[in-house]
Amino acid sequence: MKNKLIKGTFILSAAGILTRLIGFYYRIFLSNTIGADGMGLYQMIFPMYGLCVSFAVTGIEMAISKYVAAAGAGERSGECIQVLKAGIRLSLFFSCLTAIGVYLFSDFIAAVLIGDIRCSILLKFIAFAIPACAIHGCIIGYFLGKSQTGIPALAQLSEQITRVGVGFLLAFLLSKEQEYLSPVTAMEGLLAGEIMSSVICVIALIKDLRKSKKNGALSEKSYQKKIFSMSFPLSTSRVITSVILSFEAILILRCLKVYGLNHQEAVSIYGVLTGMAMPFIFFPSTITGAISSVILPSISEAQSEGNYVKIARTTSAVTKYCFSIGIFFSALFYLYGTRIGSVLFSNEDAGTFISILSWLCPFMYLGSTLGSILNGLGLTKLTFLVNVLVSLSRVGFLWLFVPVYGIRGYLWGILASQMISAFLFLYFVKKHTHFRYRPAECILIPSVITIISIGSSFLIYHFLELWLPLPFLCLVLCIAVACLIFAILLFYPQIRQKKK
Repeated sequence: MKNKLIKGTFILSAAGILTRLIGFYYRIFLSNTIGADGMGLYQMIFPMYGLCVSFAVTGIEMAISKYVAAAGAGERSGECIQVLKAGIRLSLFFSCLTAIGVYLFSDFIAAVLIGDIRCSILLKFIAFAIPACAIHGCIIGYFLGKSQTGIPALAQLSEQITRVGVGFLLAFLLSKEQEYLSPVTAMEGLLAGEIMSSVICVIALIKDLRKSKKNGALSEKSYQKKIFSMSFPLSTSRVITSVILSFEAILILRCLKVYGLNHQEAVSIYGVLTGMAMPFIFFPSTITGAISSVILPSISEAQSEGNYVKIARTTSAVTKYCFSIGIFFSALFYLYGTRIGSVLFSNEDAGTFISILSWLCPFMYLGSTLGSILNGLGLTKLTFLVNVLVSLSRVGFLWLFVPVYGIRGYLWGILASQMISAFLFLYFVKKHTHFRYRPAECILIPSVITIISIGSSFLIYHFLELWLPLPFLCLVLCIAVACLIFAILLFYPQIRQKKK
């Protein structure tokens, strides 16, 4: 199981890192092309998009992954097809229903729920993207359940390349007409990316089905009930979280106005936070997200085999490495945050937000992975309760502190909610898997390695700053050096020990 976990994590991480790097450059391009106000509008519709995807896709995708893994572990590979068919039928039904509702009521959602009628046209593009997202989401869950991570990685990469390529092309064709383009150009790229990802997944699925057995012990209807039973708490949790996020997007603008900002200033600062600062904080979650995607079917497979020793060992390793990665990136973003904001975005606020949000990293990366372990064990109701509690706590901070302290009050709320999430997930995973973790391995050693790696990069940075008059290249090289030294010091002893 460990070999599959490492291989799958590596493939998804590599694709995710490349995807995020392309996305970073694209966001920098968008911030200069559609402006801070345009970025604010672009980001304001994503909570609604997340809500729709959560309702129609996310829970079903995870359920497909779990049951395909369980069927494969029990040598019932023919049932994998039944699982996929059942999942696609459910997901397409909910996604088409959602898409029609969003398209027909886009003006109402934009004006009343989001608070800006300019988002109406953006919501119409979302409506067309939802069914495409349902198709490739289900197929990705199928391949993840079979531990074939190459197809999900290819789909993810092709989606981003298409999205960025279409965005660049439209910007090139329309840039002569006006100084700042509309966020519509970015949404057209998003829709094209979802369609391309679906096409890649369908082609891969057709090839895979030709090799698969057609027999299955359970009928498609039986799997529809099982998938719905598992996906319901997952989807409900994601829907409630997305509703709260959508409510946050509206509430944060109103609270910022109470704090003293006008509407355009509030939208701009929201765009800087969610469109510039947050993507940097989420970047390392490419690795932990890959672990989460791979570990859910792996845990399900081990559970179906009754091998709880493997579950405990895998959980211990995942906890150690996710928290170690979080410690490193927390220090990296805190120390380099202001430089990142000024060099990449020419925006001091972005740098300040990155430095403040850096404290999220250990808790956010660990919590998301532990949540996947609970889902893999079938404890979806626990993840539901924790996610709802965390979301409500964040809204509470937003309501109480933003009118008094401005955007910093919201950042404090995000940090507090992620800490609550991580500690609750850690408690429940420890209770159900009885895994062991050592503070020295999870905290002390990673902290020492972090000091060595980032300290070395700072020395190099100050040297390059004198001799290399290219701030962007200097910053990228030094961050890359810090990451390389950290990875070598953290993983090399383990590799060497295995060789012996």
